[in-house]
Amino acid sequence: MRATTRKRQPVMSPKRWLAVFLVALVAVIAVVIMYYNTIQQPFWNSENPIRKEAKEAAGLTEVSSITKQVWDTTSWIVKGENDAKEEVYVWLIGPDKTVQTVKASEATDKDAIKQAVLQKKPDAAVKRIQPGTLNGQLVWEVFYSQGKNPEKYSYDFYDFRSGAYVTEYHLPAKTAS
Repeated sequence: MRATTRKRQPVMSPKRWLAVFLVALVAVIAVVIMYYNTIQQPFWNSENPIRKEAKEAAGLTEVSSITKQVWDTTSWIVKGENDAKEEVYVWLIGPDKTVQTVKASEATDKDAIKQAVLQKKPDAAVKRIQPGTLNGQLVWEVFYSQGKNPEKYSYDFYDFRSGAYVTEYHLPAKTAS
């Protein structure tokens, strides 16, 4: 009778499982980062010239945010800091990118605009407040909803400097069928 020898199957130890898990985790994270960069690259590429133009036009040393607003014209609004450490908003308006600059100290605060909306419309749920333009005027654009079944969405516009109410637009509400 011949003795048969069985090959022993290697057993994965906990250390090997941990190593495999960590390698897989690093691979997944790397793929997610590469995917995110691929998706965001066109947007970042469109922002870079805007950042540069705003820095040159207003003497910004630092840019903290860039907002694109499309209403009656496309505007880019860049918020940053100048060499005097003042917070500044720079508008690049329209296809010719007309420049307008406002120091934050000369503007109505975003929180004051939110309070004005909520005082006028206590049931409003403010979704977004951003600087923009409307008919050539520098404004705060407030997007909010009111009501339930159906929820109604609206835009209010306030003068950027004074905070005075300008106008509002209502989006059509969906109706139940």
